Amino acid sequence: MAGYTREFLIDAYLWRFTKIPSIGIEQLLDLERIANKTYDTYGKDKFRDYASLDAEYIRNYKASLKR
Repeated sequence: MAGYTREFLIDAYLWRFTKIPSIGIEQLLDLERIANKTYDTYGKDKFRDYASLDAEYIRNYKASLKR
C-alpha cells in the first residue's frame, strides 16, 4: 500500500459526498469530524476498510485531482 497521509485519505473519503448536490457544508463538516474520529480510533488500515477506500477508488480520486 502506498504511504497515503491521513489528510489524503480523509479528503478521498469526503470526495464521494461532494458529488451530492443536496449536501451542505455543515453535513460535510460533520462527516469530516466522524472520519477523523474513526481514523483516530481504528488507524489507517481499518479506516480504509470502513471508508471503502480500495485501490480503484483511490485511483479515481487521484485522477480527479489532475483535472
